[in-house]
Amino acid sequence: MVGSSFTSDGINKDINTIEDNDIILDIGTKTIEILKKIIDQSKTVLWNGPAGYFENENFLIGTMSIAEAISKNTVENSLISILGGGDTLAAIKQSKNKLFFTHLSTAGGAFLEYLEGKDLPGLSVLK
Repeated sequence: MVGSSFTSDGINKDINTIEDNDIILDIGTKTIEILKKIIDQSKTVLWNGPAGYFENENFLIGTMSIAEAISKNTVENSLISILGGGDTLAAIKQSKNKLFFTHLSTAGGAFLEYLEGKDLPGLSVLK
């Protein structure tokens, strides 16, 4: 999904037709379908970061599509869904639908460092 600026409308383009003046601001419909199939087949999903420039609703489609697919599978298929990052949570808050996830974390960078096994000072003190 491309635009000519951050405030423009979105145009879905194939990767091979993107021009020099296009700004890639979201995932397109083909990528959304691929990701939905992967989510449908998954038992656990770890998601950190929106799929596009969610501040413009024209580029929120990819993020919302992912969020809705994860939520649906969390409810219907007992998917373990772990979402991290303040931007991810800010983006999914814009949904008009009620979404369900197993765990939400606002700490994007620390969330990833924890998964990498790095020592986090705040957690070390608690140990």
